[in-house]
Amino acid sequence: MKKLTRRDFLKGSAAGAAGAILSGIAGTSAIVAPLTAYADEAGSIADEIVIGIAASITTLDPVLPSLTADIQVINLICEELVTTSDDGTEIVPGLAESWETSDDGLTWTFHLISGLTFSDGSAVTQEDWLFSFERAMTTEESQWTFSVSNIDSVEMTDDETLVITLKEASASLLSNLSCFNVALQSKAHYEATNGYEDGGSYPIGTGSYAISEWVQDDHLTLTANEYFHGDAPKTGTIQFLTVSDDNSRIMMLKAGEVDIITDVPYSSMSELEAADGITAVGIASTGNKYITFNETSNEALAVKEVRQALLYATDKQTIVDMVLYGYGEPAVSFMPKNGLYWNDTIEAADYDVDKAKELLEEAGYADGFDVEVLIPSGNETYSQIAVILKDMWSQIGVNLTITSMDQAALYEEEFAMQHEIIFGSWSDDIADPSQLGDYWWNYSTSSCFYTGYNNEEAQAIFEESQYELDEEAREALYFELQEIWYEDVVAINMYHAEATVAMSDSIEGYVQTPLYVYRFDNLVKTVE
Repeated sequence: MKKLTRRDFLKGSAAGAAGAILSGIAGTSAIVAPLTAYADEAGSIADEIVIGIAASITTLDPVLPSLTADIQVINLICEELVTTSDDGTEIVPGLAESWETSDDGLTWTFHLISGLTFSDGSAVTQEDWLFSFERAMTTEESQWTFSVSNIDSVEMTDDETLVITLKEASASLLSNLSCFNVALQSKAHYEATNGYEDGGSYPIGTGSYAISEWVQDDHLTLTANEYFHGDAPKTGTIQFLTVSDDNSRIMMLKAGEVDIITDVPYSSMSELEAADGITAVGIASTGNKYITFNETSNEALAVKEVRQALLYATDKQTIVDMVLYGYGEPAVSFMPKNGLYWNDTIEAADYDVDKAKELLEEAGYADGFDVEVLIPSGNETYSQIAVILKDMWSQIGVNLTITSMDQAALYEEEFAMQHEIIFGSWSDDIADPSQLGDYWWNYSTSSCFYTGYNNEEAQAIFEESQYELDEEAREALYFELQEIWYEDVVAINMYHAEATVAMSDSIEGYVQTPLYVYRFDNLVKTVE
């Protein structure tokens, strides 16, 4: 039996966290605002911190989210058996203090923290654990079943021991179990809220924060969980305000109406950094920004040579220079740069208008074609990209119509596969490529990231990668998938970018991991 304990992990992670707190360097550390000795001054901590976010929180059901904003809140209120380190690279204990696996890798035994309590004060029971896994394994509309598809059974041998039996040994099991999809939820609360169907309802978990109020499309308020099993978070209340317009979020930060804003337009970063009392930083991330083609809604986009032509007609470096202002770089693979199994051998296509024209002629579109891109209203970055692409693609006869619409309506169009082109975003939630791979290659999950591209051979390769235990062989499978994706131009990954955040200088202890997970237990606002 192979056994790992909480102490084994904490000895290493404590040193790493201390180094991150001291550094506070933009783009290199998850810790943006270093933590100081604020606790020595009685009464120097504000009771509430307000954060302005761009996207509305749409659902907080752990098995159903599709947006980063949803997932970030779920991660604050619910917890899993295991979680990731602050740098997003390691699996560390969560609600399981230790675990061991059988020699054949099929049986995993997790030893749970004793005496766990939900944020409403009710005790966690065996039924809650089994219910949470059952929902993850049986909710057909969930996009995150990759995390549990290899699980054969889950059982509790006592109140503090959970045993998972796999269908096949898997290299990604622990990473998969760190996904929000398998977060612990209260069964009683789920049933009392009609399966979270009652207006504004949400799960109850064991995280350091609990939801006290949620008005969709407006605000969500978190309060410190008085029953939290760890050290109490430093700030009693954190409120998220939905402010979709970029300029409005910036003005609110300058006016002191919010303390932190996320998704700051890259063009505004230097302005905010120069402003008195404000810090603006780029945080290392696993973020990708795609030009996503829907092959089912425009016959031209269904032709590989047409998509290849659009790739050659897209000057990624110009987009990076004009849009990112130094906060990113051009991308090739569909996977995050320098992540596990990232393929650094793919030769990027040069910007080549003549080559693009040749490919269009070969495909039967020598005179070009019309196509529409949908962008969310008020999003400065997407607007800039769309205008740049319209100019670039016009040189090969492609007429790009730019349509701005409400973010919620845009998501409806995307999920219903009614769009022609959108700008898709991705950031990893686990320290393994299986999650992103599932989104691109398991067609039933998201119609290949809402492109309609369906490659059964690639799906088979991805399936094989999930059970391949040999590290080199698994890497080779992911390398092949990246080559298929790039050759077929399933989409265009424009760039890898840092996450942009701006905040009042009074904020300390802000943590956002490269997986976009908030760690707010030490988040404080100092007051004079």
